[in-house]
Amino acid sequence: MSAIEYFCYVSRNKIDQLYQQIDPEADYEITELAKQETDRKTDWKTGQILKLFSAGRSYGKKDVLQREAKVKQTYLEKLERVMFALATETPIPAASELDRWDMGLSSYYHHTGVFRFESKPIEPSTNTVVTLVSSIGQRRLLLDCSLRNFSEGPRPDGTFDLNSANDRFFRGDMSMTMTTVFLLLEAGQSRVIGSPLFLKLSLPESDWMTML
Repeated sequence: MSAIEYFCYVSRNKIDQLYQQIDPEADYEITELAKQETDRKTDWKTGQILKLFSAGRSYGKKDVLQREAKVKQTYLEKLERVMFALATETPIPAASELDRWDMGLSSYYHHTGVFRFESKPIEPSTNTVVTLVSSIGQRRLLLDCSLRNFSEGPRPDGTFDLNSANDRFFRGDMSMTMTTVFLLLEAGQSRVIGSPLFLKLSLPESDWMTML
């Protein structure tokens, strides 16, 4: 079954910071380097980043009138360049390969899974930070997300629009499949805490209504 895919969340502050650190003249080749014995099959290299952006390449749902459309396009281009730079420097490991002794070996991990909102009832403001929860084996993956970075919902006056397209998700009544690369903050025996660079949403093609 086909899916609707798009980037529903981009951490603008983190992307700005990382973008300033990369070489503006660098030409990141979209090739796979010779496989080394230390490579893991689940590591993301430039080939996986190419696939990430080859489908669902939009920050926000396509064919929907977007606020800040030009700004969102700029951040999507920055995100793409940052991701190529990260994967070129060091392959990005899967969160499933992470054990609590790995912290410090890599700053960033990727994960695809089912996420659910887990926070107190939210204050509908772009200053609000919420937690999305998934699982990595027997451990919980907790991602702290600012409402201001979601593609739908933030308003120019600083409020966040809760409506029929997103209300069930932000009440914890609906799970969604997402792909993410996150900055690792803590890796413990029962939980992993991170801060996402992005969340890419995948919805059934029949779900034309849900928008994050």
